[in-house]
This record gives sequence, structure tokens and C-alpha cells, in this order.
Amino acid sequence: MEILNALTIDVEDYFHVSAFEQHIDRRDWHRWLCRVVPNTQRLLELLRRHQLRATFFVLGWVAKHYPQLIRDIHAEGHEIGSHGFWHRLIYRQSPDEFRSDLRQSREVLQQIIGEPVIAYRAPSFSITAQSS
Repeated sequence: MEILNALTIDVEDYFHVSAFEQHIDRRDWHRWLCRVVPNTQRLLELLRRHQLRATFFVLGWVAKHYPQLIRDIHAEGHEIGSHGFWHRLIYRQSPDEFRSDLRQSREVLQQIIGEPVIAYRAPSFSITAQSS
């Protein structure tokens, strides 16, 4: 029996996480020191060295501000998925807000990589009974 191992990575920065949303306004994200590019590049080197592939769930905000990073991930043969645009919890959005956030994220990602983006991971695993 062959064992399938799957590796997934969320591409977001420390100030994007849901635990900080009460303390860090999304309008101020651009003011924070961004570590996502160098950290992701280090991770890409590690994966390259070990000839591994992963699915990278990319925050739309990151893709918009650092499109070359997304091109680099894609060029290495990794799958690109959406992690939403603003890292908003699903159960705190109306269906229209969720649709808009997902659409915005997919559009920027697809524009960068030139392929359909079909994978999605909810921020902070927020698909729950509350989000129905």
C-alpha cells in the first residue's frame, strides 16, 4: 500500500492572523514589517532541496502586494490555492461578503499565475456550523 503525504502551507504574515484582528486594523497592514517574502523563499529552498511539492494557500492581500513571490511559488511547480483576500473568518461574513472576498482573491491569483485557482482554505479553519 502506497501512502500519500500532502503538504499545505498558508502564505500570510504574522499581522494577518485572526488573533490580531482586534488589535491591527487591515487598513494598516502595509505599515507592518513584512516577513512573508523571505520566510516563504526559505521554505521554497527547503522544498526544492528535498524535491517536494506542496499546495500554497495564498492570502489575496499578499498576492496583490508581492506578485513575484506567487510567481516564484508557481514556477517551482507548487499548487496555488486561495486563502481569501482579507483573512476574515467565514462565520463573520454574510454570503455576499464571503463571495466578494473569495472572488477578489481568486482574481488576483489567477491574474498572476495565468491559471484557474480552485483550491481554498478558510482562514483559521472557520468553516463551522456557524458559517452555514
